[in-house]
Amino acid sequence: MGLIRAVFDAAFRQGGARLKPVGPRWPLLLFHVDTGGCGGCGMELQALAAGPYDMQGAGFGFVPSPALADVLLVTGPLTRTMAPVLEAAWQAMPKPKGLICVGGCAVDGGIFPENYAVLGGLDRKATVDLHIPGCPPSPQQVLDGLCSLFGQRTQPAQNSQAVGSSSTSS
Repeated sequence: MGLIRAVFDAAFRQGGARLKPVGPRWPLLLFHVDTGGCGGCGMELQALAAGPYDMQGAGFGFVPSPALADVLLVTGPLTRTMAPVLEAAWQAMPKPKGLICVGGCAVDGGIFPENYAVLGGLDRKATVDLHIPGCPPSPQQVLDGLCSLFGQRTQPAQNSQAVGSSSTSS
């Protein structure tokens, strides 16, 4: 957790309702690796990036390469096939760097037990800076988890659809 705090402290001023940029590390850049599983957490992350959630306003953004990332975001249980890919992504990241597990599968293997193809979750294999539980966690839960590293609370996303309101006139 100390490594992530160092990144946040270097990148942002503390205090205020919203964190403000003070240098070239705005927003905090995330690289997503799906190491296996059903893909549910990955779909929720896509919704977070494109939906009504203020991800960039909260200080986060996705990048297409680990060489550009500050934090590695992992979803799915670690499979034997993806273990070298995950290691290569971790090695490609500049220091300081952090690791975040999204969903129960990434944390402890979830519904995928250890076997010949699945190594399980990352909780016993690496030092994880943040666990975001759920199967899958909603985009709001992911954003709340990311913001918890700042000690910041987010506003729930506004529903863009009108809820059945009716008016009567006499």
